[in-house]
Amino acid sequence: MALNYIDDVVKDLVACILGMEKRGSGVDYPAVQPLYEITLKSLVETLEGFRDDRKSLRVDQVGTGLKRALYATYISYLDEEDFSYEIASHSDERGRFVEFVKTRDSGQISYFTAGPGVSRGQHYHHTKTEKFLVVQGEACFRFRQLHTDRMYELKISSDDYRVVESIPGWAHDVTNTGESELIILVWASEVFDRNRPDTNPREV
Repeated sequence: MALNYIDDVVKDLVACILGMEKRGSGVDYPAVQPLYEITLKSLVETLEGFRDDRKSLRVDQVGTGLKRALYATYISYLDEEDFSYEIASHSDERGRFVEFVKTRDSGQISYFTAGPGVSRGQHYHHTKTEKFLVVQGEACFRFRQLHTDRMYELKISSDDYRVVESIPGWAHDVTNTGESELIILVWASEVFDRNRPDTNPREV
């Protein structure tokens, strides 16, 4: 089947009206573009995937093209009680860890907390990288290069608006150096896989 997105239809309709005002009636206009081709089976599978993604925390490639249009349309038909959904929180003596979004091919977004004086991390990755953003509190990030024991330390607060990256081959940890709860937003380059976590314990 061939589909147009309503926003594209309205845009072209407005263009037609404006064109008639300038050039008069009787002007031929091309078909609305873009025109998306999809089978009924694929359409159903895509919509069911949007529904199931809420349970797995996955986000499909909904930024461009037909999936962008379908996702916006799907979301617009949700009932009010479905405007939100719960996600799991994992807690221990260090604080909370919450996974927020998992993408198909660009990693995942999470956040963690730590109380005053609490350290988290003390591991290294072979390939996985992470981006950290302190959104509340003060933190000290420490890094140790595995084969030279070279050290690097970086102090960051929520007022700095600075991204800290973990580097493959460097063990790293982060300590809450403030007096209130530390909250850090984390992007990881891959979705966590319990069978291949690429998270190896090593003190900094």
